[in-house]
Amino acid sequence: MASSNEEAMRMEALGDLRRCLELSAEIDNLEVVQGADTNQEIGALYELSLEREEPPVIVFDNIKGYPEGFRVAVNVRSSQVFSTGKKGLEQVETYRKHRRQHHEPIDPVTVESGPVLENVMEGDAVDTLAFPTPKWHQGDGGDYIGTECMVITKDPDTGWVNAGTYRVMVHDKTTLTPFIEPGKHGDVIRRKYWARGEACPMVVSVGQAPVLGAAAASTAASGVSEFAVAGARLGRPIELVDGKHTGLPFPAASEIVFEGFMPPPDEIAVDEGPFGEWPGYYASNSRPEPVLQVKAVYHRDDPIIVGAPPVRPTLPGFWFGTAGSAHFRAASLWDELEAAGVPGIKGVWTMPGGGPRFIRIVALEQLHAGHAKMAGLVAAGAGSSAYLGRIVIIVDDDIDITNPAEVMWALATRWDPKTQTDIIDGCWTGYIDPMLQPERRAAGDMTNSRAIIYAVRPYHWKDEFPAVNMVSREYADEVRKTWSDKLDFLKNL
Repeated sequence: MASSNEEAMRMEALGDLRRCLELSAEIDNLEVVQGADTNQEIGALYELSLEREEPPVIVFDNIKGYPEGFRVAVNVRSSQVFSTGKKGLEQVETYRKHRRQHHEPIDPVTVESGPVLENVMEGDAVDTLAFPTPKWHQGDGGDYIGTECMVITKDPDTGWVNAGTYRVMVHDKTTLTPFIEPGKHGDVIRRKYWARGEACPMVVSVGQAPVLGAAAASTAASGVSEFAVAGARLGRPIELVDGKHTGLPFPAASEIVFEGFMPPPDEIAVDEGPFGEWPGYYASNSRPEPVLQVKAVYHRDDPIIVGAPPVRPTLPGFWFGTAGSAHFRAASLWDELEAAGVPGIKGVWTMPGGGPRFIRIVALEQLHAGHAKMAGLVAAGAGSSAYLGRIVIIVDDDIDITNPAEVMWALATRWDPKTQTDIIDGCWTGYIDPMLQPERRAAGDMTNSRAIIYAVRPYHWKDEFPAVNMVSREYADEVRKTWSDKLDFLKNL
């Protein structure tokens, strides 16, 4: 019964931001910070919280210079409300289970009104500066209201509504500057409008239910509605209202929504950035970017900005908490490998330190010659790993891929750099890639190379490969069971 109650609580929190905060407080997993400054202090406190593997949800209130009740919340999707007690590959398998259970999309429904319409700014009343927007990092070129946001666009050819997560800088009262990497769905859609000589209708939500934040940050296929994906996860449709100026739908329970149009960059562009990015660098620098000219602002009473600014991927809280997205991407890649017909996949993991994208590890039970290469090539090009990758490592299924030391042991002892490495050129990367050469960056050549490392026993002589020097896992478990109540060093293992 407790398990079903916990699942019910998780679903409540997933579907409602304010309920998520209430439940986090009930389990003593929320801290309220009074009087912090948007100029770096909020960002610094957020980053310091990530020194813990399980950071608390933090709500900043009474922010300097802003009305009481205008809040910023961070670590929302890291809340212990969402914890299943699973770690490592068990957590990845949990994500896979959820994907299978909730694979049938539930289309959103349009409603006439919702909490987001409690306050409406239009015309001269539009003021994007009214909200406590942090300057998250010392070197940032401005204040970023969009870090865990939904940027909503609609394909003019098909009518597909897409929601993606892209950083959004506040430029002035009526102007926001989203940064959308070339090739992302939002970029593909906006270019269709520009090719017609039209401004792209666009909506930005900067506070919404955790399930929507997760869906917007996911790698849903072209044509798939993130709102329908989120509805499937909740088991009910997401309620949307239509914007007055663009007709674009946005969540009826969003905290703050900006509605407007993005003209082609040759008509208007302003400098955006730099911004501290998740690889741990200021790589994209500052350049003229297209702008969102805001026609209306909608917000709830006492609105909440949800923040999830990037930090270095070495911080424990990023990896074990915020990087739930890394585990979700591992689950996605595992599913994609199996869907592509690659047999024998025993696990997929994302290496800490490489963020959610740079280093992917696949454990494989080799079944035939060329099997490892098959897995490596598919993993390098699959949808969830195509953008901004660096290394794919294929290992045998006796390797614990969640343990970096075991992965490095496989590289050290089962990998020949000359014969067991593929280098692939012309892969998709982006401005935030710190290794994107300046000349390619200047030319708009968003490509890089990938290494596929086959740290496996070579198939044609794997049976003759030297035996591993270790107690078998089965016998170790037997001995542990026999002695764990007698020996202190075994009790917590």
